[in-house]
Amino acid sequence: MKKYRLTDQRTVLGILSKLSSTSLTDPQSKQKYNVKNPSAVNDIIKSVHFHLAAQEPMVSKPNTLSCVLKENRVELKIKQVNPYQEDLFQVTEVLIEPLERSAKRANIDSVSAKEIKIAQTADLGTIISLYGKTSLINQSLTQWQMHLEQLLTSYGYFIKRVNIGFFYAADTPLMEALAASKTPYYLRDANRRIFYTDRGFFSPKKLSENYVRSLMDNLLLNNIKSVLILPVFSTSKVLLGYFEIISNLPDLGNAALQNDIDGQGGISPLISFLDARAEEFVFQLEFSYAKDWETVAQQGQIRDISQNGGGIGIYIQNRQMIEGRVLGSPVSFQIEINSLPYTFFGTLRSIKLAENESENNSIGIQIFQCDRQEGMSLIGSYASGLMEQEVV
Repeated sequence: MKKYRLTDQRTVLGILSKLSSTSLTDPQSKQKYNVKNPSAVNDIIKSVHFHLAAQEPMVSKPNTLSCVLKENRVELKIKQVNPYQEDLFQVTEVLIEPLERSAKRANIDSVSAKEIKIAQTADLGTIISLYGKTSLINQSLTQWQMHLEQLLTSYGYFIKRVNIGFFYAADTPLMEALAASKTPYYLRDANRRIFYTDRGFFSPKKLSENYVRSLMDNLLLNNIKSVLILPVFSTSKVLLGYFEIISNLPDLGNAALQNDIDGQGGISPLISFLDARAEEFVFQLEFSYAKDWETVAQQGQIRDISQNGGGIGIYIQNRQMIEGRVLGSPVSFQIEINSLPYTFFGTLRSIKLAENESENNSIGIQIFQCDRQEGMSLIGSYASGLMEQEVV
């Protein structure tokens, strides 16, 4: 196994705690930093936050920190939590790469994927603009609207309803402006006309004052106090539509958004959570229209797997079978778990072609669903079991 990709909150927090006395380097600027006060945050995505201490004046904000320990190279993928708190960062992923000379290898080295297939990418934007909401799309919209309403309610948001729409049918100045700007929109309180406009969120100043006034009046007549609209993109990054979250209370009825929108449980984890759900929603639509599945390998050795089982790398022997493939294409492959075959489906996230004879061709896949109901939880448990004794 080449790399461990870790996202579980408990594991990431444990790793950061062990790195508190270690110097980490930004590969871009070569600046050195220390991790201070790592903590688990009980937000919607179960984040891990820490304070970043620079050993010299900070030149730029790092996105990656790395260090080499006795047996592993550790890499932290990070992002700033709050634009007003420059030293507070969130860990999005930890990568641990065993050093060839001394590190133990997990048994994943002997695990293979079979029947690896790639399909042509459906042009979902064209399908929707030509045919509108087909019965298949309408069915998916209904399921996802209910799914998001239930999820957000369970995490402490007061949701009146969730709408999922497509920008091909944009028929209001607001939706037309959001389609042009491709940015999220957040009305925090219609009664007090409070908008959130930091971090690239849409500003109502781009619309006429009369229109904004009538928009607020109409919302209040329907007892709507807050609205969050998030753009949704295809796997090829083409703007498709939006998630619209509507609440009868200000700040979606959520205390964290009301009290400290840029804090630990504020807007950032909510947007990250919805972005992930939007990716899954778009995949399911595109997967429904996938066609011309082609086998690129009967078998391929697994290169690496993320701790939650959501991402996997597979070596592909025949370079020609993956060269020129379109990123975002639907992919399927089979893994045997507990002597049963499980077929997983996802999207093609990366292609790495060998540059010399000592390297291997490989593809990276983001997994979204399985042909067996328990498949997704099983592959996550399977990956965690392989890694736990090695890195925790």
